[in-house]
Amino acid sequence: MKRMILFVSLALMLIPASLMGQAKHQDYNLPEVPNRAKYIDFPSLDRGLWFATQLTPGYNMTQGFFAQADLIAGYRFGEFIKVGAGLSPRYGAAGFALPIYLDARGNIISQESRMAVPYWNLDAGYTIKQGLYLSPTIGVRVGEPRNNFLAGATYILQQLGPGVFSHAIGIRLGYEF
Repeated sequence: MKRMILFVSLALMLIPASLMGQAKHQDYNLPEVPNRAKYIDFPSLDRGLWFATQLTPGYNMTQGFFAQADLIAGYRFGEFIKVGAGLSPRYGAAGFALPIYLDARGNIISQESRMAVPYWNLDAGYTIKQGLYLSPTIGVRVGEPRNNFLAGATYILQQLGPGVFSHAIGIRLGYEF
C-alpha cells in the first residue's frame, strides 16, 4: 500500500510539472532546413554557359598591323563542342571594324586528365560596313576543363568590298570560363 501511495503521489506531482514545462517552451521553434538554392559546382559540369575573352594582335597583308579584342558568350554541349556569339572590336591602320559572328569551338582530344590539350575554333560572321568575316584558329588550351588559358594561331579572311578580300594572320591569346 505504501508503494501505491508513493506511486500516485509522484504521478500527481509530475502532472503540474509537465504542464508548466509545455507552457514555458511553446515559443521555441525547431531548426528548419535553410531556404536557399542548392549548391551547384559549375566548374565540374560538362554542359552549360561559357564565356571567353581574347586578344588578337596580328598583321594584315594589305593594311598592316591591327589589334582585335573578342568577347564571346555561348553554350557548352560538352568538351568537344561549344557554340556561341561573339563581338570583336578591331583597330588597325585601316581604321575601326566591328565583326559580329557565330563561334564554334572544341577540344581535339579529351581534357579530363590533361592540363593542356589542342583545340579548334571557327568564327564566321559579318563585319559592319564591310562584309564577310571568317576566322579559323588552331591552338592549345591550358588549365582546368572550365577555366583555362588559350593560345593559338589564327587566320582572318575579311571582305572589304564586292569581290575584294583581305587576308591576315595573328596570335590569339585568351581566357575561357
